[in-house]
Amino acid sequence: MIVVKDGIDQPQVSAADAAFVGGLVQAADAYVDALLTADDGGVAALPHRAAMSRLLALATVYTEPGSAHRGAPGLPAAMAACVARLEHLQGPTGLFDGTNLSSPPDSAFTINDACMALEIMDAAKDGGIDDGGAARDGGGADGGLADVRRRLRAVVGRITDALVTGGVHTPNHRWELCAALARIHALQEREGSPRPEISERIGQWLAEGIDQLPDGMYSERSPLYATAVTNPSLLAIADCAGRAELLEHVRGNLAAFLPWFNADGSIESLFSRRQDQWFTFDGESFQLLYRRMANQDGRADFAAAAAWLQQFPLLEPAKALARTRLDPWLGSEFPAAPGVLDGGLPPVMAPDRAELATCGVHRFRKAGNVVTVFGGCDELVPGVVSGLSSNPTFLRLAHGDAVLTDVRLSRSFFDLGPFRSQTVSADPGAGTVRLSEEQRANFYLPLPPEKHRQDGIYALVHEGRFSASMDFGHRPTVEHRLSTAISVHTGGGAGGDVVEVELDFGGADTSFALELTFRPGGELTGVAGPAVVPSGASGGEAFQLTSGTGSYRVGDDAIEFGPGIPADPDNPPLYNPGEAYRYLSGTNATDGVRVYITGRTRGTHRFTLRGRSLS
Repeated sequence: MIVVKDGIDQPQVSAADAAFVGGLVQAADAYVDALLTADDGGVAALPHRAAMSRLLALATVYTEPGSAHRGAPGLPAAMAACVARLEHLQGPTGLFDGTNLSSPPDSAFTINDACMALEIMDAAKDGGIDDGGAARDGGGADGGLADVRRRLRAVVGRITDALVTGGVHTPNHRWELCAALARIHALQEREGSPRPEISERIGQWLAEGIDQLPDGMYSERSPLYATAVTNPSLLAIADCAGRAELLEHVRGNLAAFLPWFNADGSIESLFSRRQDQWFTFDGESFQLLYRRMANQDGRADFAAAAAWLQQFPLLEPAKALARTRLDPWLGSEFPAAPGVLDGGLPPVMAPDRAELATCGVHRFRKAGNVVTVFGGCDELVPGVVSGLSSNPTFLRLAHGDAVLTDVRLSRSFFDLGPFRSQTVSADPGAGTVRLSEEQRANFYLPLPPEKHRQDGIYALVHEGRFSASMDFGHRPTVEHRLSTAISVHTGGGAGGDVVEVELDFGGADTSFALELTFRPGGELTGVAGPAVVPSGASGGEAFQLTSGTGSYRVGDDAIEFGPGIPADPDNPPLYNPGEAYRYLSGTNATDGVRVYITGRTRGTHRFTLRGRSLS
């Protein structure tokens, strides 16, 4: 399906998918209707990325055959207002300000959209809609797109030097910046004046190599940044700069994500190193990526994923329509039939077992259970900071509509925070994953005489828990240790519907609290409470399982859990995020229906989780 012309791949696409494109046009129209009627203060208050996003949406529907907004007389003025906002926000170097001041990568997001809008408007001009639409309604040249195009092209021109010479501060920024440069270069080629230093700069960034791990994840391990930045950027560089080899990275990443979708359309993000590790990520953003590569490669697995994802609305349909206008692969019919979809995940997205070894995460599907075990947190040497994987949830279980979103383990041990696995080992055939962690804390003895200072002021040192002018490194210590091993067995029970969780402790004798958080909306039985959680912990109400088995039911689906352990005031039912959060009055506590099982770190404790369909 690919032919090579002048050394650059040219698509030979199949027939247009009229149903897909027609639905996208309708969704884009509704999106623009909402933009135009929203009481949000108008364009004057928008940051640069939002202003450009609005301009792209307006330009797309204004020039789209079949759109209710095609040639609408009021849209050129609305687009001109967006350009005026960009002109106002553009600094002396051409860069835009935001959270990151004069930021080349943040500005690149805006310029990528600007180049897309210019390409769409240029094509519309060639097709005769540019000023013709306005002229039909009595407007002159200034009432059409000519002035918008000219001013937006100037915005791009003023920033080009800064993007060529500018820097970045996250891995994905490199590819967003390169995508903007590749689009600028393509724009200049259409105008007959390409600048060679743009291609040279793209080459310098790409020479570093794409930050892709062996299992297909990018180094940030984030579905958010894979779909919003890295994959779209690599596609843009491949298409606009003739770097087809970059598509292999996109293929590898999309293949790696296939088994991690959930029936509700979300995708697992627990292992991410970015902010999406803390929230449920909507997988709709993968739809166009799978569609592109399914059509280009003729892959049935990607076609099945794209077809299944079509049931979930696109969050930015006007931008999706713009991409479809510019990428002929997106608007074409699937070359490989995706098969019959009955609402459930297609088989290629629901294998019995899946793992991402470099992320320390495993998934098992059996007897209606979907079990996710995570032990891939990064070593938090600099503390809990942006760019590290630090979510302490080590287990998730879904059985139909009943979802146990988070299982965490707190221990009262020098305020060092919850269990975060340092090692992961698995026996996938047996459905077993083993996690382990060892925490250490010191008491410090007097300094040796040769280390004394007359002024009594010693080096300010961070010893792992806190900082003080104590010269910790030269003091003898009394060490305390707590080892924790967690084994998750997913094949228990006669029907394979039981998940067994085994906690094995060594070292300090202290309290622990196993926290189970369920997605709201169900009925909880068999537990004590609600009880008020002590101030400084999770906050709010929670429950405790003190004996027998508890159950959480949503419709005809339920998860049973236990056994409980009798309540003891010395083993409080609370989640402690650790001093790294508490010192700043922060928390990483979960949201949902929380149940605690508490005990002491003596020997081994075994618990079971059973997913049941009550119908």
